[in-house]
Amino acid sequence: MKTPLKVAIVRLSSLGDIIHSASLLPLLLESLKPTYAVTLHWYIDKIFSEILEDSPLIDKLIALPLKEAIASRKFYALTAIYHTLKQESYDIVLDLQGLLKSALISKLLSTNKVIGFQTAKESLATFFYHQKIPIPYEEHILLRNATLAFSAFGLKIPTLETLKNPQNFLGFQDSFLAFDLPKNKKILCVLETSKPNKTYPIKSFVELASLLNAKSYTPLFLSRETLEILNPKNTRFQSIHSLNLNQIKMLVAQMDLVIGGDTGITHLAWAFHRPSITLFGATPAQRFNLSTQQNLYLSANEQANYKKDDFSIREISPSRICTLACAILEGNLKHQTKEKQ
Repeated sequence: MKTPLKVAIVRLSSLGDIIHSASLLPLLLESLKPTYAVTLHWYIDKIFSEILEDSPLIDKLIALPLKEAIASRKFYALTAIYHTLKQESYDIVLDLQGLLKSALISKLLSTNKVIGFQTAKESLATFFYHQKIPIPYEEHILLRNATLAFSAFGLKIPTLETLKNPQNFLGFQDSFLAFDLPKNKKILCVLETSKPNKTYPIKSFVELASLLNAKSYTPLFLSRETLEILNPKNTRFQSIHSLNLNQIKMLVAQMDLVIGGDTGITHLAWAFHRPSITLFGATPAQRFNLSTQQNLYLSANEQANYKKDDFSIREISPSRICTLACAILEGNLKHQTKEKQ
């Protein structure tokens, strides 16, 4: 008979990091399966909860209105979160975020075993852990997360190559989209990221669209809300905005190619096994790339180190993106695993 094991994962934000963290679940649960009957709960900030809704691997998703409560500065909102945290008890809690807020959330859960990173993003977080897993902060994000999770159970840590090719770990509900998708190849350009220095210029995306038009492709431009896009050359593209996360998941899962900066929506293509090109500038590609035979990247700065004034992503030429995009769409990659600017 298998031993019952109740596990909580705390990864509150952000979109891309949640995707990175959740990608280890198929391997982790499969490795635990011979010995344990696992019940898995995940604690997430409410504003990101849709990304993990419908995941076939999470038994219970607990969405905390954390950002909202902190912004409102209302005591009763924080008290409500506290009571939510006390409703369950766990054999083990994994803090895959490494921030003070995630460590506090982990510590407040009813458990005798909170495990986190020895080198956390915020060093104060480590004071709340019962066990600290050593792995350099500079390691690839997938390997870093897997080292913590697998070491917590005494399991062999998977290789980075294995981690970059996960089984399905996300899901979505069919949802109405008020627009028609292109009849030929479907190309999605993600116009925005969480930071200006990770965002590829809209002007360059329009130039890319013009180059794709010459190849008979009409890309989709995705943004959070309506954007004013100057189009002096009458370039053909379709603008999409104001979608919720479930609709975005459904959209990305239908694409033949997704192009965008180092952001969660671009990473969704990788999660759904769809081709992608990720554009890196200020963030180090060697730490965050999700390269496979169909998920490639272009890096503008091989020495990137998160500098706020690093806008090198703007230097990636639309023509280079177009060349790589056409190679993917036309099946001419010749087993490339990455492209560098």
